[in-house]
Amino acid sequence: MINKKILFGLVILIALFSVIPTVFAAEAKENKVIIYQNEACGHCLPYLLKLNNFLIDAGFKIEDKEVINNVENRKELIAFIEKNQIPRELQGHMMIVINDNLILQGHVPIKLLEEYLLKYPTFDFPYTIIYQDSMDLETAKTYKVMNEKKEVANCDITQTIAECQKNSKKQEFISKSLFLFVLINGLLAGIHPCTISVLLFFIAFLFTIRKSKSKIFAVGAAFITGVFIAYFFIGLGLFKAVVFSTSPHLAAKIGALLITALGLFNLVSYFMHDKVKFSLGLPKFIKPKIIELMHTASVPAALIVGILVGICSFGCTAGIYISILGLLLTKATYAKGFAYLVMYNILFIVPLIAILIAASNKAVVERMEKLEVSEKRWIKLIAGIIMLIMAAIIAYIAW
Repeated sequence: MINKKILFGLVILIALFSVIPTVFAAEAKENKVIIYQNEACGHCLPYLLKLNNFLIDAGFKIEDKEVINNVENRKELIAFIEKNQIPRELQGHMMIVINDNLILQGHVPIKLLEEYLLKYPTFDFPYTIIYQDSMDLETAKTYKVMNEKKEVANCDITQTIAECQKNSKKQEFISKSLFLFVLINGLLAGIHPCTISVLLFFIAFLFTIRKSKSKIFAVGAAFITGVFIAYFFIGLGLFKAVVFSTSPHLAAKIGALLITALGLFNLVSYFMHDKVKFSLGLPKFIKPKIIELMHTASVPAALIVGILVGICSFGCTAGIYISILGLLLTKATYAKGFAYLVMYNILFIVPLIAILIAASNKAVVERMEKLEVSEKRWIKLIAGIIMLIMAAIIAYIAW
């Protein structure tokens, strides 16, 4: 029979061995926060006071590290940024690291953080960067979240971090599809009667006055260049306006509404063509001036005609242009957005270049002119349907 003292000793040992790992685990799971701050930041102090109180109440141990005057802290901060490959656009004026995995950049609203901690009560956060660099939380409207896959989601300040992360897949799809979206829209925008009909008329006129093929190509190329110049500089002006806007999403939403209106107008024009007298084509007062310039049959005149046609026909594609610019600036950097703008305008004139190359003889031009006139109604129907589909896609992305 086992001695009672030995049995009691075994029970004590078992209890100790069961408690010791728990104690060590508790010590290992110390929840800590490192705040890399600039002591000269006056706006940061009130925010940090509230944040510190919140984190201490939640059970975190806080360590403040001043990075302006302390070289070692600054080196540590730089090393942490490089190790975690934090993009420059997600680096705020102050960085707060919670349990190594949750990184706050700038002034992240405490309410957002409180909701996030409720989702992870044991504070075992997945790798997440939350960026909100405005010091005035009352006027802040958006923030960004990057996950461990380096996917960045742009979110409304009213959304929780969890809701924001759900949108990251949508954002990733949009980012990857943006090139194709700009490419298709650039080509589609270039296929409209406003510029094509003028180009065909121009080429036919040059054949009539017996100009050589080289002259026709030179004048046609000048016309297309003029259209490109007009659209590009209009786009550049809109692009800068959207850049300085506080809400690029708003530009995309306005563009979607304009495309919807234009699509509906095309459908109405198709079904009620005998009743609709209004046209989005060239204004009547400009047509005599264009015909006058055409009769000179010179390269400079063709360039001016192209610019005039580009400006006057901009209403045909204004909604597409504005929405594309808004999307570029909500989903891409300025440099990338500018590159897409150039690409969009080059694609816009590709149909015109194709027509110029195809129109190698008078018979081809005449057939193309007849086709353009006879199928103009159907073009409006197809354009209307395509525009409504585009508006729905843009609205989905912008909202």
